[in-house]
Amino acid sequence: MLFYRYLAWKCKNLYTSLRQLVDELEEIRIVIVKNSRGNKIKLVIKEMDVKQARLFSQLGMEKFIPD
Repeated sequence: MLFYRYLAWKCKNLYTSLRQLVDELEEIRIVIVKNSRGNKIKLVIKEMDVKQARLFSQLGMEKFIPD
């Protein structure tokens, strides 16, 4: 419950319900891509819609995706 309260506070400027925020978060996907010539892997964020991109940015989630 504490996480939901924090999420609502952090995203209050998006003017959407908590249920909608959670639904949008559930749709954000991160994919592991492996280079065919080597063993290097990379994390890639799948294409997001505008709401998901705003939420991703608002929560600073890009810091959890290594370059």
